[in-house]
Amino acid sequence: MNNTRRLARLPFLLLLVLPALLVAQAAKKTPPKTTTGAGLTAPTFPLKIATEFLGMVKEKTVVRVTLTSPELAAGLRKVGIEAFRGDLHGTFLKDGVSVVDEFDYPVAGELSEGAAFRHAFLRAVPPGTYKLSVVLKAAGHDVAESAVEVAVPEVGETFRAEMAPGETGTLPTAEAILLAEEAAGPRPEPGTQKLKLLPPDKEAPIGRLRLEAEVEEPIVRVEFWLGDKKILTRTRPPYTVELDLGEIPRRQTVRAVGYDAGGAIIDEDVWAVNEGKSRIAVRVLPILDHEKGLVRIKVAVQSIGGGQASRVEAYLDDKKIGAWGAQGPYETTVSFKEYERASYLRATAYTEDGGEANDMRALRGSSTALEVVTVDVVQLHVSALNKEGHFVKGLARDDFSVKEDGAAQNLTGFEVAENLPLTAGMVIDASGSMEDSLAFVHDAGAGLFKNLIREKDQGFVIEFNEQPRFLEELTKDSASLQRAARSSKARGGTALYDAIVLGLYQFRTLQGRKALVVVTDGADNRSHVDADTLARYVRSAGAPVYFIAVSIPITDFTTRRIINRIAEESGGLVFHLSGAAKIAEVTRQIEEELRSQYILAFRSSSQKPQGEYRAIAVAVAKPGITARTVRGYIP
Repeated sequence: MNNTRRLARLPFLLLLVLPALLVAQAAKKTPPKTTTGAGLTAPTFPLKIATEFLGMVKEKTVVRVTLTSPELAAGLRKVGIEAFRGDLHGTFLKDGVSVVDEFDYPVAGELSEGAAFRHAFLRAVPPGTYKLSVVLKAAGHDVAESAVEVAVPEVGETFRAEMAPGETGTLPTAEAILLAEEAAGPRPEPGTQKLKLLPPDKEAPIGRLRLEAEVEEPIVRVEFWLGDKKILTRTRPPYTVELDLGEIPRRQTVRAVGYDAGGAIIDEDVWAVNEGKSRIAVRVLPILDHEKGLVRIKVAVQSIGGGQASRVEAYLDDKKIGAWGAQGPYETTVSFKEYERASYLRATAYTEDGGEANDMRALRGSSTALEVVTVDVVQLHVSALNKEGHFVKGLARDDFSVKEDGAAQNLTGFEVAENLPLTAGMVIDASGSMEDSLAFVHDAGAGLFKNLIREKDQGFVIEFNEQPRFLEELTKDSASLQRAARSSKARGGTALYDAIVLGLYQFRTLQGRKALVVVTDGADNRSHVDADTLARYVRSAGAPVYFIAVSIPITDFTTRRIINRIAEESGGLVFHLSGAAKIAEVTRQIEEELRSQYILAFRSSSQKPQGEYRAIAVAVAKPGITARTVRGYIP
C-alpha cells in the first residue's frame, strides 16, 4: 500500500482500532489516561517535549520544539497503522494567565518499525518563563498530550533560516518565521485603544449573551475568553461571540484579545457580567510588552444603568501605580521586574455617591488564594412568633441562640429590623392567565411600596411572562416604584423560576434587611432554571421569599409543593388566596413581618468547604415563642 493510501484511510482506521488500543494498554500495570468523544473512548499517549533556542528575530527567541513518543508509534503499528495524520494544538502560557503564543498545525508522517513518533516545529516567543502545553489529535480525539515549564532565554545570535534545515517540511517553516516577525507592525502606544467590547443589546444574568468587539488595524484575529476558558476565535468581522452564562447568575468576566497578522497581541478588553445592581464595574488587565520590558496596566471601567466613575486608582501590592479622574483612558505601565516581584494587582473605581467597584488579580501562587473571599459571617432574618402567630417585639440579643449543623454559634451582631435599611423586590406574574387579577395586583403592589419604602429603603419591580424584565430597577424613589407596580400587562407564558432568580440576584451585594415578594397564579412553563436549581440558589441568596399565590388549584400539587419549599428554605411564607381581592391585606401582613424581624449575625465555626449546605436552627429562650428563619444556607 503506498503512503497516500495509508494516510487517506487513517481517520477511519483510528475510529476502529483506538478502542482496541485502550484494551491493550489496560493490560499494563499503569493504564493510560483516557478521553471520550463521540461515543469513543481512546487512549492518550505520553509525549516527551524537548526545546532548543536557535536565535533572535527582533526581540523574540526562535524555539525549536521536538515531540517524541515511542508509545504512540508502537501502539499504532501494533494494530497495522503505518502512517499518521492529525492536528497539533499548543500554547505558551505566561504566569498561568496570559496566552503569549497559540498555534495549530497539521501533522503527518510515517511510523517506522522500532522508531518513535517524532515531530518538530518552530515558534518565536519573547524571552521569559512559560508553561508549554501541546495536544495531538486524530479522528477528532486526543491521542497524545504533555506540558512542561520552559525558560526561554535571550540568545546572542540573529536567527537565520539555515539554522533549522530539518524543519523545512513542517509548519511553519524557518522562512515563514522570519517573514511573520519582519511583517509585524509597531505596537500601539499606551492609551491607544485598538479593540473595544461593545455593550450588548440586553444584559441577562443567565442564559445567552451576545457580545461584539470593535477593532482597528493591525488587528486581524480576536479570541474570546469567558473566565479562563477560551470560547472561540474570529479571523474576520464581525468579531462576535455568543456566550452561555449558565443557569445560576454569577460574577464572570468576558475577555477579548486582538492579534496582528504575526500573532502578536495588540490590545485587549474586558466586559463584566453579573455585577448585581452595582452602577459601575471594573476589571484590571495586565498586557505584557516583552519587546519593551514593560507591562501595560489597563483598567476597564463599565457603566451599568448610567453609573459613572468619578475617580479610578490602580495598585501593585500597596503601591499606587495610577490615579485618574472621570475621563479615561485608565492606563499606565510598570517594568517587568516590578511586576514580577508583586503578589497582586488591583483597581478601584469610585462613584460620586460614594460607591465603589473593585477587581484584583493574583500574580503569584494559586489565584484562588487572593481572589476568593471566604464567607464566614452569616446574617439571619428572624421572625419571633407567639402561640397565636403574632409577631413578638422587644426581644434582646440574649433571648436568641443559634446552631449551625447542631453546633452552637456565638452571636457577633444583633439588630432590630426597623433600625436597618430595607431592600424590597416585587416580582409580578404578567402571564396571560393573570389578566383578571392585575387590577388588584397593581393596587396592592403600589400600596406595599407606598407604606414600606422610607428614606433609607429601596426597591425594584420585575414582571415576567415568557421571560423576566425590569419595570423599575433598584431605586429609593417610592413614586417610581409605585408607578412600576401598576404598569405590568398580562400576556404570554410563565417564566416564574427565572424571575425569582433574577430578583434574588439583586440582593447579592446588599446588606441589611431584604425581601422578595412574588405574586403568581400558576405553574412555571418557560424558565431555563428548573425547580431544584432554584432551590439551591435560594439557599445561597440570604433573602426571604414571600409568595402571594392567587387561585392556584388545590389539585396542582406540584406548584404548591415547589413554592412552599422555596418559602420555607428562605424563611418566607406562602399566602394562598382563592381570589385577588385580599391581596392588599396580605401585603400589609408582609409589611408587618418585615418591620418586626430581628437580624442576627454570627461568625461560622464550620469546617465545611465553600459550597456545602449548612443547616440552621434558631431558638428563643422565652416560653411560648418560636423563631422562623432560613432552614440553612450555602456559602
